[in-house]
Amino acid sequence: MSTPRNPGPTLPEKPAGPPRIVQESPAPELPSDTASVLERLKAAQPRVVPATSDDSAAPRSAGSDPAKGTSATTGAGTPESTRSASDAASVTATDAGTARTDRTAATAASADKDHRPGRPGRPGRPGRPDKADKAGKADKAGKGKARIPADTSATDGTSSTAAGERRRVAAEAARVAAVRARRAAGVTGRTIGRSGVATGKAISQGSATAGKAIGRGSSAAGMAIAGGSSTAGKAIRRGSTATIRHIGAWDADVVRQAAVTLCAIACILGSAAGVGAFGGPSIRDAAGGLFSPDATLLAPSSSAFSIWSVIYAGLVAYTVFQWFPSQRRTGRQRRLGWTVAASMLLNLAWILSAQAGGLTVSLVVIMLLFFTLLAAVRTLNSHPTQTRVEGALVDAPIGLYLGWVLLAAGANAAAFFTAGRFDLFEWQGTTWAIVGIAAILLTAAVICSTDRGRLSVAAATSWGLLWIAVERALAEPPSLAVALAAALAIFLLLITAGSRRHRVDHAYRRWLRAEEDALRDPIDLLGDDDYEDSRS
Repeated sequence: MSTPRNPGPTLPEKPAGPPRIVQESPAPELPSDTASVLERLKAAQPRVVPATSDDSAAPRSAGSDPAKGTSATTGAGTPESTRSASDAASVTATDAGTARTDRTAATAASADKDHRPGRPGRPGRPGRPDKADKAGKADKAGKGKARIPADTSATDGTSSTAAGERRRVAAEAARVAAVRARRAAGVTGRTIGRSGVATGKAISQGSATAGKAIGRGSSAAGMAIAGGSSTAGKAIRRGSTATIRHIGAWDADVVRQAAVTLCAIACILGSAAGVGAFGGPSIRDAAGGLFSPDATLLAPSSSAFSIWSVIYAGLVAYTVFQWFPSQRRTGRQRRLGWTVAASMLLNLAWILSAQAGGLTVSLVVIMLLFFTLLAAVRTLNSHPTQTRVEGALVDAPIGLYLGWVLLAAGANAAAFFTAGRFDLFEWQGTTWAIVGIAAILLTAAVICSTDRGRLSVAAATSWGLLWIAVERALAEPPSLAVALAAALAIFLLLITAGSRRHRVDHAYRRWLRAEEDALRDPIDLLGDDDYEDSRS
């Protein structure tokens, strides 16, 4: 039959105390039909219903109230009470059946669990009762006692109402928390915004202040740098000006004399290096032996290079002579000193380039040296000697220097063309050697035809041509034509220089004679004065 839905009284959320089992008082005698129904219900009703967590949590039924229970018991003999009892019995029977089914399943599971071997309290171990025995004793002890179960529908309704109330309260609390959170977030946002604005203003003000400070610092640094640069520039200019003034205060003639001396020392040391005095290769063995006597037809014998001793001795004599107080400020020494110093440096450069095997560089350097010495001879011609000593210590060394450099330039050019295997006009080497000798002769003749005749130039050039003739006549490679051409060149060169010297000296003697004749009294060959005196 259907169980009426009775929500029952509204109870608080939490029970006031633990649930209690309310037993009914013995029912009065009922009619036979009612008694039969009750007997059937008792047969189906459980003897003891243990209190569970659901029973303890559920609210009490209407019969749990003592007052109401008393009135129900008192009115059991009436028809209304009989119907109420019948309905309650049916509900109780249904609930009891459900509870018995659950308890039976739990008892079976517990019995199955308790009968596993090896555990205490299981069958086979005396002295410890099983759970089934305890359940039976509980059934026996509860015979004759009835329990009125709680109304399930009322419990469910109350629970759902309480859960809904709790959800509503929780939702309200969440809404209030959300409102408070939004308000706190708004306050925080406004605070953060104000802080951001203040921070931005502070940063902008700090940036502006820093920019101004940096600008001022940069300006100050720029001004300091500019001032320092200006000061440094002024100091450098003043220092350079002072240095220039100091250098300008030096005696130019003394500086020239010192420069000539240093260049002479360097030239002598370079000559010693050229012969291998410092361990390097000699010029004869340099450039693959192209400067050796047997390399070309214009290469003189090794004995010809002994003239360098005479040349260096003459340069040392010139260096010493230019230190004389009488020669310090002369126009001739002032114009000649720097030219001779440059020629000494070029001589050192030629020695180094020849040792390094640079034929092209050595040829260029020796040509520069030749033209430098030509400029020195021109200075000598424009400023004639005043004494024989000056001629011997100045003109003679420079003339020897120029005459030998002219011959060395021809030999260097022959080595350069031989190394390059030039075959211009398909002429043989002998023809080119004769052409070279002719070029040397013409150049030396022109130089010797200046001034009084530069016999020193002719002597140095003739010395080199002599050893070329000897080498070609007696050594390898032999060339009689080249030897004869060199000998002829020596003769012509000496005749040219001697002729120039004779003509100049003769003209000078004639001039001196004319000067002496101009100073004498005229000679009266007729003797007119004596005749007139005799007649008177």
